Amino acid sequence: MTLTESISAAALLALAGAGHCLGMCGGISLGLSMAVNESQRRGRKLWWWQFLFAAGRVSTYSILGLIAGGMGQWLLETLPAAGPVAWLLSAVLMLLVGLMLLGHDIGLRGLEKIGLNVWRRIQPLTTSLVPIRHAWQALLLGGLWGFLPCGLLYTALALAVSSGDIWHGGVIMLVFGLVTVPPVAVGGVATGLLTILRRQGWRRLTAILTLLMAGWLFWQGVSGVHGHHPGHGNSGSQQTPAQEHHLHHH
Repeated sequence: MTLTESISAAALLALAGAGHCLGMCGGISLGLSMAVNESQRRGRKLWWWQFLFAAGRVSTYSILGLIAGGMGQWLLETLPAAGPVAWLLSAVLMLLVGLMLLGHDIGLRGLEKIGLNVWRRIQPLTTSLVPIRHAWQALLLGGLWGFLPCGLLYTALALAVSSGDIWHGGVIMLVFGLVTVPPVAVGGVATGLLTILRRQGWRRLTAILTLLMAGWLFWQGVSGVHGHHPGHGNSGSQQTPAQEHHLHHH
């Protein structure tokens, strides 16, 4: 897949999962707002703090994307068929997100519990950063927030792995993070939005979008698998930078 297609997938993933993202992170965003001095929780000042929280969180996502892209680059250099497998993994994770939104949790929360082990080690660091008085505290809290276990995040990271390039992985996660900023930031300012997005009708709409995204990712993965079959030539997918580098040295 090209970088443009991967970025588009990450953006659509974030849009489709906006309800899930806000339901999970909106409360955290609101809690961080309340940790700011009361005199700073008004008008543009509150939006400034939300910007700092978001900048920290998106920075963490981008760093994780660089790591995931680097892993994908290594995998594709040693096993070219790993790319389509990563797309299929993304599809499965997105399917689990959609089912969870419909009230059928068949494993995603169990997957998120694995990440809780990392979060439990990081969470105590957040207590030393509140109350929030300085910009650097908000940035660090946002950065730590980026490690919060989330099935949607894992799905985006699988896309970063499938890019097969360290820099592409970083860009994919940067775009994913930026698209999640508006709903989460608004949730931290306008508490009424949380109530709206938790309604059953909105959750169903979000679930439908998520399942459609899962189907698209599955189709991309299957197409990639067929593209690696003998006799299909190069029609299945475009070579990644990692694969081109590998060919030039052989």
